Amino acid sequence: MKYLRATAYPFLFLPIILLLLFTGCKEEEVQTPLNTEKELLSFKLESARNPQLKDGDIAGEISGTVIALEIPEDVDISSLIATFTHSGVKVLVGDKEQVSGKTPNNFSSPLTYRVVAEDESVQEYRVVVTLTPVIVPEVIAIPCIRVETEGRKPIVEKKTYLPATIVIEANGWGDDYEGTTQIRGRGNSTWEMPKKPYRLKLDKKSVILGLGEERDWILLANYIDPTLMLNAVAFKIGQLLELPFTNHAIPVDLYLNGEYAGNYMLTEQVELSSTRVNIDKKEGILLEIDTNFDEDFQFKSTHYKLPVMVKDPDIKSDEHFQRVKDEFHQLEAAIASDQFPNTRYKEYLDVESLVKYFIVYNLTHNMEINHPKSIYIHKDKGGKYTMGPIWDFDWAYDYEGKGVHFGSHERPFLTNKNFPAPALGYTFFNRFFEDPAFVALYKETWRRFHSQKKAELMEYVDWYAKQVTESQKKDQEKWQKGTTNYGYKIRQLKSWLEGRFAFIDAETNALK
Repeated sequence: MKYLRATAYPFLFLPIILLLLFTGCKEEEVQTPLNTEKELLSFKLESARNPQLKDGDIAGEISGTVIALEIPEDVDISSLIATFTHSGVKVLVGDKEQVSGKTPNNFSSPLTYRVVAEDESVQEYRVVVTLTPVIVPEVIAIPCIRVETEGRKPIVEKKTYLPATIVIEANGWGDDYEGTTQIRGRGNSTWEMPKKPYRLKLDKKSVILGLGEERDWILLANYIDPTLMLNAVAFKIGQLLELPFTNHAIPVDLYLNGEYAGNYMLTEQVELSSTRVNIDKKEGILLEIDTNFDEDFQFKSTHYKLPVMVKDPDIKSDEHFQRVKDEFHQLEAAIASDQFPNTRYKEYLDVESLVKYFIVYNLTHNMEINHPKSIYIHKDKGGKYTMGPIWDFDWAYDYEGKGVHFGSHERPFLTNKNFPAPALGYTFFNRFFEDPAFVALYKETWRRFHSQKKAELMEYVDWYAKQVTESQKKDQEKWQKGTTNYGYKIRQLKSWLEGRFAFIDAETNALK
């Protein structure tokens, strides 16, 4: 009996041992390793949480493990609150846990944000602050235009001209001028804004502020533009690219019936003329492709349903109008063909002008090409369709869809996302990137423009800002719109353009 008890004893514990082994193995199988993610995803200083930032948010550029911030030198940075997003379980500065949008830090001293992962590993991000100088502007006088309507009647509509007198004090921008004119409102969405744009029709052709002798002139209000120069910068890009018939921009102070109306931009009316779109006035054609579809002679194109309007000249007969439609449909058919790009489309279209046109719209991120809106194209007698003049950049510079300029510089300008279907302009214009020869010319033209013209463009931004600084103050006081820190807004524009140059470099490098 002792033998049996001794030998049987171990078997009494066998089920318990097996159970323990099974349980141990099961626990090992379901054990999940701790997460190692620890990345700082976004970083900015919001003006809503930092009242010393008088002119809007400051976005941090995260590059590797460095957070770069550009802050005006007149801002107190000893206590700033950062808003950020991250992966991982927490963010520390020193030993203090950070709460996005709540925890202040002294940015005048070396600062390192530490992102901690679930497995307690750490990724450090060093803050680099660049204090940008606040430029004290030199007072410069820009031209002053004074318009007084007959009986001092207010300008309340876009169709009926009011007779008026006009006096221009050139202030060194050309010759002074005095004469009679007519004036009315203009624009689509811009006419609905408090500060109105206007069209002038002088009683006789005249040279105005050094620009070619004509009757028709435009005064752009630039109401939503905090720099008062976004259209001017776009025009400068077109001029640097030598895009045919690109407009000029002259900043002016406008007075209507004795009352200051604000800072305006004087520019040419888009029309056929020897000093404007200089092509044959009888056999040439200036078309506008625009969803507003508001000209007397208009048609929807056959393949892409583009809203095409005849801007100039006046149509004289049904046969004339049919010829205009037939010529455009000939171009469109070559582009829509299943054989594209191996069609005759280059016999009908000046491809170089389209390349340059795309560069202007891409660099300024003007998404109105996708609708399409304000797209001009002209054709001389016996010639090819040529893109331009360029027009309407109020909603460019990352404004469309956001309502704020100079946000992301990394959005493509051709897109069919977030547009009322269908995005007719996108469908048509994106087609050209299916042509390898077009892509090669686009890439080469961009690289040449970047290397040879970028510096001149940035100098122009500084020059124009210098001209309008004092006028901008008066405009902001008048309309309570824009910025109280104009120098910072100009730096923001230039920084955005720098980012846009870099984005397009990468974008063109990726094109095949």
